[in-house]
Amino acid sequence: MASVVVTNQEKMIENWRVVMTALCNQFLTMHTTVAEKVDLGPTEMLIYLTVTVANVQRLMRQRAIPPEYCGGTTPLPREWVVPISRNAIASASRLPRETVRRHIGKMIARGLLVEDARGGVTPPPDIVHVDRYELMVEALMTDFARTTETMLRTGVISIRQE
Repeated sequence: MASVVVTNQEKMIENWRVVMTALCNQFLTMHTTVAEKVDLGPTEMLIYLTVTVANVQRLMRQRAIPPEYCGGTTPLPREWVVPISRNAIASASRLPRETVRRHIGKMIARGLLVEDARGGVTPPPDIVHVDRYELMVEALMTDFARTTETMLRTGVISIRQE
């Protein structure tokens, strides 16, 4: 029997202020935590997160993620890292292409992103260990748990056994 998290639309409507405040607070806390660690402004943060999420899509589509990659600190083989073009970043982030191009140039100069030989950009290999990002995850998960607890308490989400 598996546990599944489900939403309750009636409770969401009933508790919309609590829900929106909790979700917005989680977003702002995440933004602040990541921005302080990586030293990014809001536009660069959006670009950086777009790149990092796009780059692991091939892994996340796997039915069963190989155990050595579940922990998140083992560098992915470069053939599993999918570079993303500046146009795709602009489209996904809804930022102007010129803004994306300009910020990516600065982020490459700072070592936050690298040009990929296949085209597009990726984070540098093994960035998790180099910059100790794993230490940031605890703060993010603590806030996520707090937000989840609020959603459970108000009945907006619940756990169902299937």
